[in-house]
Amino acid sequence: MLEDMDRVKKMEIMYTVLLAIAFIGYLIAIYVLDIETEVIRDRFPDADQLFNGDIPITEYPPLSLIFFVIPRIFFSDPFGYNIGYVIMIFVITIVGLHLMRRTAESLNMNPVWAMTIYSVLIALLLEYVADRYDIIPAVMTLASFYFFINKKMPAAFIILALAMMTKLYPAILLPIYLIIYMVERDWKGFATGTVWFLIGAAVVALPCLLIEPDLIMGFMGYHSARPLEIDSFAATLIYPFSLFGLTDVWIQASTDAGSYGSDNLRGPLCDAVAPWLTPIMIVLIVLFILWYGSVRYRLEKVDERAFVLSAAIFISLMIFILVGKVLSSQYIIWVIPFLALSLLLMKDHKLKWRIFWLSVATVVLTQINFAYTYLVTGGGESISSLSIIMILVRNLMLLAITLLLLKEIRNVRNHGSSDEDRCSDLPFKC
Repeated sequence: MLEDMDRVKKMEIMYTVLLAIAFIGYLIAIYVLDIETEVIRDRFPDADQLFNGDIPITEYPPLSLIFFVIPRIFFSDPFGYNIGYVIMIFVITIVGLHLMRRTAESLNMNPVWAMTIYSVLIALLLEYVADRYDIIPAVMTLASFYFFINKKMPAAFIILALAMMTKLYPAILLPIYLIIYMVERDWKGFATGTVWFLIGAAVVALPCLLIEPDLIMGFMGYHSARPLEIDSFAATLIYPFSLFGLTDVWIQASTDAGSYGSDNLRGPLCDAVAPWLTPIMIVLIVLFILWYGSVRYRLEKVDERAFVLSAAIFISLMIFILVGKVLSSQYIIWVIPFLALSLLLMKDHKLKWRIFWLSVATVVLTQINFAYTYLVTGGGESISSLSIIMILVRNLMLLAITLLLLKEIRNVRNHGSSDEDRCSDLPFKC
């Protein structure tokens, strides 16, 4: 049977098997080491409560509850639930692998490289993928992108809305999609996309408003009141000043009252900065998307438009991640598909490899810091200066990747459209 398959299908099967082995190894590790996972600590109680007829109010939008309850249908004990949850996450991860292949094929790019970059980064972030929730909205967002570039507008906008009702950040893609219609003066497409998005959001939001309004409003209030999370870029920039006595800081452990379930950096400067970060982040995202629209207006080659689109999505998400007051390490999962696509579409091969290896170093350092911080020091008030400095280095590498892609967009804007060959055999116009 394998002899009849082409190379791409064989590689997809190989990566599926390798990722399956990695997920199984993860389950064996948490069982043998008797590690309390976030799934057991946080997801299982919510799922058990929902399964028994009560509606939990969580930090996530309401559609997330469906994914929390699916493993509970099959497993009633905490570790059994954890096994079911990891199986569900594995299936969704493989859906993402297949979407990476299909998206690369739609872009006339090498699907094997798309699957390779995706699989490598997912494997290096395995603990965050298997024990968190973020791969679910990441794959949904990738599905929306796949349908968008293939001109399947209802599917693209409805899935994007459902992704937003699963985790808030996919909403950033909506103005990026719509500004393309504005640049093309396609007001019918603009209106149609907006309507489909609103329909997708209403399908989830209206029943929730009727059943339990706090399912919609609760998670929004939850995030607006949070302090400066210790891994956030702002926190890691402030902390070194405390080492020289220039500001006072202290660590609020995730188990403390008012911590919102995360380790936070508190102090006069931290608490003064935190309320400003969300408004600044929103302004920067809006300004960047408007700039992307001006770049898109100047481009005529479709492959250049495809690169700039994927890179713009990556940068917009990175602004959300780096400027916001919360930067949980699993947020890196959100950008993996668009980083992979940006690398595939990039013309500068030297820069492509530089960004790839910088990305690998970033996720490796993230995992090393996780192991040191939570398995060695125990986290919370025991978090050491070394941990925070490691995360500062990690955050600076994320910033460097973002700036390198931003620079490449500028290069495409300034020089790409001057090429004599403006034709492309890509089947869409993004």
